[in-house]
Amino acid sequence: PGKSRNHFGTNSRTFLVMKGFKLIIALGALVSAALGFAQDSKPMGVSVRGGFFLPTAQRAKASGRTWFDFGVDYKLKDLKYASETGQSASYGISMDLTSKNDFRQVPIVLHYRATIQDKMYYVVGAGLNFTSEVSTGTNPRKESKLGFAYQVGLGMDLKASSVPTFVEARYMGSSRSQLNGLGIFFGARF
Repeated sequence: PGKSRNHFGTNSRTFLVMKGFKLIIALGALVSAALGFAQDSKPMGVSVRGGFFLPTAQRAKASGRTWFDFGVDYKLKDLKYASETGQSASYGISMDLTSKNDFRQVPIVLHYRATIQDKMYYVVGAGLNFTSEVSTGTNPRKESKLGFAYQVGLGMDLKASSVPTFVEARYMGSSRSQLNGLGIFFGARF
């Protein structure tokens, strides 16, 4: 009595604690594995980032003004013309998980990344977005949809330790406009 329940029938606070605990374990395992691989001299082309997603739509903001976002990028190939001009450029694939209460999205994007100056770079990409949300109304139910996703970002490489780190801001757009927003990240490259 008096406790709020989510659409899974569990106490909301218990559900969030369980999700957070699982996320911390998964992130810890991923970072431990990545740091072990980082001991090799050849980079793997993997970037791992975590941060906050700030939705722009009112309906999504009603669920929370700040959401958690976790993402992984994999560099598929360096582009040759860029090294001839002194810039570096590559293309790769990225996947994010953005979630808050009844909203969840997983954009998988093919992206282009190029340096602007020594430490600054930009990212642009497009792909698919797997979304899930609980519908509003008298009979709420979970709806999953597939749509279009795009991202435009600006970042800066940092050299804080032996593992290259970065900060980045990405506008993450979707064909489901209620899931558009700005992501602010801190990450590491392996």
